[in-house]
Order: sequence, then structure tokens, then C-alpha cells
Amino acid sequence: MPSSVRTELEAEGGVYLEEGVPATIRYTHFKAPGKRFHGKVTPVRVGIGISEERLAVYSTSGRAELIDSSFSSPRMGAVEVSLDGAEKIAIHIDYSLMPNAAEAMVSGEITIGLKSLRAPLIFETLVSRMSSGPR
Repeated sequence: MPSSVRTELEAEGGVYLEEGVPATIRYTHFKAPGKRFHGKVTPVRVGIGISEERLAVYSTSGRAELIDSSFSSPRMGAVEVSLDGAEKIAIHIDYSLMPNAAEAMVSGEITIGLKSLRAPLIFETLVSRMSSGPR
């Protein structure tokens, strides 16, 4: 997680921060400039931060933003969170549900699967924040 993002999350009323979380990124019919993946699964380590205002997930030592969006953003309507057992959480992003999806340079879906002993806490925190923000 970039230090600037960590600082911002803390200033926004940081609720949860964990780094070095083992994760996978699963691509389904994913297209972006110079990238086309379907069925590809990439193991990564991520940092996840949740504040009163937003969700941030970064990989590759903070250089790759997977998601960094306020809970009040219309973009969060494309995000679904689920819990798989006591140690796994999935953050699913469907780019076709994003505002202006027709003009977007990215399409398809990704699922970020995180493995953490705190998965139930992360899940409950995300669900409560996502349901309380305007959609």
C-alpha cells in the first residue's frame, strides 16, 4: 500500500488496514489496453485498507491499484463482496456495471480472492460501509 494512501485512509477515519495478504486475481473475459485475459489466475500479495469513506486494495508493493474508490461512488455498484469460509473473502468487480461502461477502456470481470484470518471482520466491515453509502 502506498504510504500516501495509508495516510489518507487514516485521515478518513481508518477502520482496517492489512498488508502482505495472500491473494489471487481471477480474470474473466477481461480486456484493457494491451491486455486480454480469460480464466487467468494470478497469485499476488495485496494491501487492503478500509476507512469510513473508501476501500483501497493495491498489489505489487503498492504499485498496482486494484480498487481505490469511495463507498459513495457509483463505481461501487459494480463491486460485490462475499465470504467463503472463515479465511477467504472475494471482491468481485464487473466492469460492465460501471458508469459509462460503453466508453470505458476496460471490460470483463475480476475477482480478488483474499486469504486472511480476519476475513469475517473484513467482510462485515465492507458490507456495513457499502450498504450505508449512497448508490
